[in-house]
Amino acid sequence: MWALICTTAPVAYSQDDTATDSLDLSISPRLLEEVTVKAAAVTDKTDRKIIRPDSETLRMSTDGMDLLRKLQLSRITVNPMTGNIEVTGGGDVILCINGVESTAAQFAAIAPDDILRIEYHDNPGIRYHGAAAVIDCITRRHDSGGSLFLDGWGAFGRGRWASMDEFAAQYNKGRSVWSASATYMGQHKGSWIRDYDETWHYPDATLSRREEGLPVSVAQHELTSVLSYNYLHGSGDMFNANIGFDLSDVPAKEEGDRRALLITSDSDVPVVVDEHTETHSYRPYLGLYYMHRLADKQNLIVDGQGSWMHSRMLHDYSEHGIGESSRVDGDSYAMKLLAMYEQRSGSRAWSLGASGNGSWVNNRYRGDEEERVRVNRWEGALRGEYSDRLGNWGVLANASVAYRHLGQESRSIDRVCLLPSITISYRPADTWFLRYSASLDNKMPDAAEVSDVEQPIQAGMVRRGNTSLKPFRVIDMAFDASFHSSYFDIDARLDYRNDHSPVMESVIFEDGLFVRTFYNQRSFQRLIASGNVTLRPWKDHLSIMVTPTLTRYFSHGRDYRHCHNIYRTEFNVDFSYGHWLAYGMVFSGPANLMYGEEIIEEKNMNQIMAGYRADAWSLQAGVFNAFMSNYSMESRNLSSLAPFTSKAHSGRSNTYFVVKLTLSLSTGRKTRETTAPLPSPDLNHDSGILTTTK
Repeated sequence: MWALICTTAPVAYSQDDTATDSLDLSISPRLLEEVTVKAAAVTDKTDRKIIRPDSETLRMSTDGMDLLRKLQLSRITVNPMTGNIEVTGGGDVILCINGVESTAAQFAAIAPDDILRIEYHDNPGIRYHGAAAVIDCITRRHDSGGSLFLDGWGAFGRGRWASMDEFAAQYNKGRSVWSASATYMGQHKGSWIRDYDETWHYPDATLSRREEGLPVSVAQHELTSVLSYNYLHGSGDMFNANIGFDLSDVPAKEEGDRRALLITSDSDVPVVVDEHTETHSYRPYLGLYYMHRLADKQNLIVDGQGSWMHSRMLHDYSEHGIGESSRVDGDSYAMKLLAMYEQRSGSRAWSLGASGNGSWVNNRYRGDEEERVRVNRWEGALRGEYSDRLGNWGVLANASVAYRHLGQESRSIDRVCLLPSITISYRPADTWFLRYSASLDNKMPDAAEVSDVEQPIQAGMVRRGNTSLKPFRVIDMAFDASFHSSYFDIDARLDYRNDHSPVMESVIFEDGLFVRTFYNQRSFQRLIASGNVTLRPWKDHLSIMVTPTLTRYFSHGRDYRHCHNIYRTEFNVDFSYGHWLAYGMVFSGPANLMYGEEIIEEKNMNQIMAGYRADAWSLQAGVFNAFMSNYSMESRNLSSLAPFTSKAHSGRSNTYFVVKLTLSLSTGRKTRETTAPLPSPDLNHDSGILTTTK
């Protein structure tokens, strides 16, 4: 037995990434006479973490999203109110199933028993250039049968409600898989109040404006849906097609609707202020992906996506009988194409690829006058990546040469950029892992920022685009250290970001008006120190996680210099025993951030849930924002000309009572285990509308 262990361990250790990832690292109990050798739950690699959930975690997870919450991944927060997955420091988080990009509903519908492992790409390579994180769930593939998943989540409070409902269905036949999924998210707040204090510094006078908020109703509805077909050939070739439709309807915008009594320093008579903003959009899209396997661990990948978005925004503002009204209608087209070649030999891997993506925006602004704004942006790039492992050291290096274009009418910005990045990792011991990464990027201004258009905000103030904006350089660096053991894990990370000449907002005074516009400022720096400590005092049944984060901001504009600290913490407790489960979480508002002269700080949230988990269904009940008398989100602007403080709050108790029901059915399934390489991320499709809200 000892001879077998000694000869097996080096073989398992010497496998390359692909072989290790598909290898079952548990030695047969029958072969070793009931002695089982298991792999570590978390394996750190240069570009990702591989997590193999234990049987108890899988058994007590109600769905794929609940499993993600239980895994308590570092830097990842699952927002219980919206279902959004957020990453510390901001950025896009992409969900995949067996390497194919998925929707939240498809990810949630994964049967926990089908999950082999989770690959958490917290340092994505060139195929996911621009994404902050990729979470890929590797599952068993079925040759026959089907499944149906329904999840209903409802929260109710005084004068408010929130709901998130998910549906997914899948049918397997041979090497083909057909699936459909949809997610609806809606919420309504019947007593939403926004207090607003601002000061206008004219050249020869100062005017203070204080608004005492009155209750208004705000609401939003979002629907995402997709039909998918996946085919896996016996040779390993794979084809995937997605047809989707997204709908957003915001009849009363949370940050753009208010009613208040305005008291100004030049009058003792209160004035009623009314502001109403609504936005609507829909987006159909098509995605096609093909992967061809060659001999000797080589792959060819082609991925293409296209979408069209139609959007509309209405804004009305009145103050003392003086009104401003505007309407924006727009169409935006986006496309992306990626072709890539990959090869792996032992621990060494490299890839070459070419990519192109673009968007074309056509917006029509209607107020006192009508304006039409056309903005197009596109990029073509050649990309290369190399990775290798030398003993306890790992290296991942990539570089891209990109040509970027941003055009509007007769003006354009064109840049050729070299975009390098490097990651070096070191494993001093089996339980320790260290990693350093650095990257350089060049950011183009957003379509709305560079628009040649001016929109009224309120009497005496407008927002204006700036056609003279230029691209700016961004340097990112990060250092990670982690320690894993049976009863506790520790992850620490230090992030540094430096934006040179970033595009940030400024307020100027021109022709008797205060103008909120955009300039290339001097610099913006951000330093994030975060930690993640997970304890498992009752290993299979109880886990506790604490995540403190301190972010320090340095904002240096043309005529200002600001420094600000924001501290937030997250606390999670997860318990399961038998068929019973319970969890609680407390976290600071995920919207906490600073950029330019604006600071956003959101009050802490919390959730407590308990329930029963059966084989095919689960039922949970609990409270959201327990013991919270008044939820609030505060936004402050430090402008020397027009500083303001905006505090939006519930005005009364913000406690919700929550009920969640999950139903998961499957029939006639036969299993085949397989994996596939990752496709590229979805389009980042932006309407390009210049907003008129404060």
